[in-house]
Amino acid sequence: MKHQIDGHTKLLGVIGDPIEHTLSPVIHNTLNEILGRNCVYVPFHVKETGLRSAVLGAFDLNVFGMNVTVPHKNAVMDVLQEVDEVAKAIGAVNTLVRSENGYKGYNTDMEGLQRALHSDGISLKNRTVVLLGAGGAAKAVAYMCIQEQAKAVYILNRTLEKAKAIAASMNEWFHCNVMQAMTLEEAGSLPQEPWIVFQCTSLGLPPHTDAVVIDDGMFYQNVEIGVDLIYNPAETRFMHLVKEAGGRAYNGLKMLLYQGIIAYELWNEVSVTEQQAETVYDRLYETLHGTGDNLVLIGFMGCGKTTIGRELERQYGYAFLDTDAYIERRLGKSISRVFEEDGESYFRELETAVLQEMIRTASHCVIATGGGMPMRRENIRLLRELGHVCYLTVSEQGVWERLKDSHDRPLLECEDPRARIRDLLNEREPVYRQAAHVIVQTENRKPEEIAEIIYQNRTGCESNESISSERTKY
Repeated sequence: MKHQIDGHTKLLGVIGDPIEHTLSPVIHNTLNEILGRNCVYVPFHVKETGLRSAVLGAFDLNVFGMNVTVPHKNAVMDVLQEVDEVAKAIGAVNTLVRSENGYKGYNTDMEGLQRALHSDGISLKNRTVVLLGAGGAAKAVAYMCIQEQAKAVYILNRTLEKAKAIAASMNEWFHCNVMQAMTLEEAGSLPQEPWIVFQCTSLGLPPHTDAVVIDDGMFYQNVEIGVDLIYNPAETRFMHLVKEAGGRAYNGLKMLLYQGIIAYELWNEVSVTEQQAETVYDRLYETLHGTGDNLVLIGFMGCGKTTIGRELERQYGYAFLDTDAYIERRLGKSISRVFEEDGESYFRELETAVLQEMIRTASHCVIATGGGMPMRRENIRLLRELGHVCYLTVSEQGVWERLKDSHDRPLLECEDPRARIRDLLNEREPVYRQAAHVIVQTENRKPEEIAEIIYQNRTGCESNESISSERTKY
């Protein structure tokens, strides 16, 4: 919900140097929109010499709350009225919450990473963890590792003294002996068991995207899960090496998301749901990676994706691609046979691989997708990166009339296909709406009319009355 800034608008912001690259306004202003809050979040470029006066001035100007990013996370602690115990242990503050006489400082980075890991089903309990780097980010991760009951944590750094300082402070804070410091050259002496590895340095950031702390392929043989705190590029060389060795790899975009959400919750005394968090994540992902110039058609089987795709090809010069046909050509067998011989799970993995390939290769195409493609969470982001996503709606009756005599739909090969259609529509409808940039009603419309509606609204224009009023607000 968009609103007019007025005398009741609460001002939030982020201070840093530089600050022009920040994605924090995307997080907080999207949350304001979703939750209907009369707030606005803006970046403030603050030099080191002006930090104290900026924080004190913001309080006098009634700024409701602020985030703090590099290089001010440590120095800002001297300007605050109070500092939370976790932030004290980590030695850095990234969130300022207004109190009666000044700001209280919090560190939401650690809890943000915790939530990110939990959302991906990753547990550190009783696991061996390796941290690459010994800067401020590594200290926050180190705190989280002990709090999450990791069995052992090894901090590897070029300068041993920095790694020792973090290990000593964390062991002392938690009254334990979980942390050990090592040089990068000692990586070969790590225990030969599966590790969870956190890449906590700035290596891999543009323009040096091929840089990596450890380039030895043998190191990655033991990496079961690799988490790079960098979120741009989406896949760093560290992540590539983890995947190449058979591990799972994640970037830092979810950490960025959740540390921002936690700050927002502190300022506004609200709880952000996981569904709302996913909406913000999609906005972040799209802001980073943009949307291709393709048109992507999603919807239930029988909604007319192929027919309308061909019409867009005929009228407007797009190249037509069909993901199911693409997979059939690649495997040399029908989708029905894939389901029968390899199973649905295998087919869904193929769909994701096809999307990833099309992002690299497809340009000015109209792409018809399988009905179940958006049901995989990863695919929603890939679809939106691939192009402008159009959800073609169809009723249960409409599907039944179109498909009741069809025998090439594996999911409808059952005793009661009509009931199966009803159940699948109910399950998929909310996901289709979430994935779509635009929603178009198809029944009682000719293909050429639907094609024109999609083409006229391909850049997000909402002026055409033929577009559903429930259209997603992207």
